[in-house]
Amino acid sequence: PDERKKLLNKITELYRKGSHFKRAMPVIENALLCGDNNLFQFILHTIKVLTEYLQIKTPLIISSTIDIDHSLKAENKVLEICKQRGADIYINPIGGIDLYKKETFKTNGIDLFFLKTENITYPQFNNTFIPFLSIIDVMMFNSANEIKNYLDHSFTLINNS
Repeated sequence: PDERKKLLNKITELYRKGSHFKRAMPVIENALLCGDNNLFQFILHTIKVLTEYLQIKTPLIISSTIDIDHSLKAENKVLEICKQRGADIYINPIGGIDLYKKETFKTNGIDLFFLKTENITYPQFNNTFIPFLSIIDVMMFNSANEIKNYLDHSFTLINNS
């Protein structure tokens, strides 16, 4: 907790003049001051706090609660989760393009896509834009609606055919 408070102080110091600081900072505090020291619980809490802030209603399902063989790894585990959930489409971040084979998914009745995010820019004080910073930076300079708009429109689905 002391490290988290130090981090919050640093975030405050860096972003207190951000255009959305007053709205974003309580959300960040809520996320970081989660009392649980278990990494999974901390990450889950953070995701829940952010989805609530952004009014994202998609239900979260913890993969360990899905009735599959949890000794499976990588592509086989993803395929089993898809089958168990009745999915006919699987979307993975672009970084997995070399990990997953379109043919393997197709054989299992699942269309495979990769999510490629597009570059977004927004004012960061009066400085030259620095890309690829954290969600904290995005929140400090954008409203929840602007962030949702980025999430809804700033990507391309790649079929990799």
